Amino acid sequence: MTPVLTDTARVLVTSTSSDGIVVKVPGTQYQLSFLPHCPKCAFVAGERVHARFRATALKMHHAKAGGIFVEPSEGHPRIVQGRVIATDTRANMVLADVVVPMWIAVPQGQAASEFATGDLLNFYVQSGSTIEPVR
Repeated sequence: MTPVLTDTARVLVTSTSSDGIVVKVPGTQYQLSFLPHCPKCAFVAGERVHARFRATALKMHHAKAGGIFVEPSEGHPRIVQGRVIATDTRANMVLADVVVPMWIAVPQGQAASEFATGDLLNFYVQSGSTIEPVR
């Protein structure tokens, strides 16, 4: 497996609606739904884009086993497991490879400094995960 070295992923936009943006992650069966990160974030169905993903964890846990996944595989992310790529202690965020690289806001009462590069972590995602095109 090639290590992730960026905070963006190239995905295929499969649909856009008032409910959000649905993207297919190439090489997988994932069809994930996100809200646009900003009102002016424009997406076009059928377009391949580089995007940055953000989520807020409800509670983060160190995992001892298992792989990298997002549940459900279709829809808004709810349960996520992945490996820490980097931490931003000032913003209290963790960048993790969770099928796509995703910035995760660490919940109140926890600190990004609790997690180190390479750690496997698991968490439930607060509603409202976002996608932002990177041009």
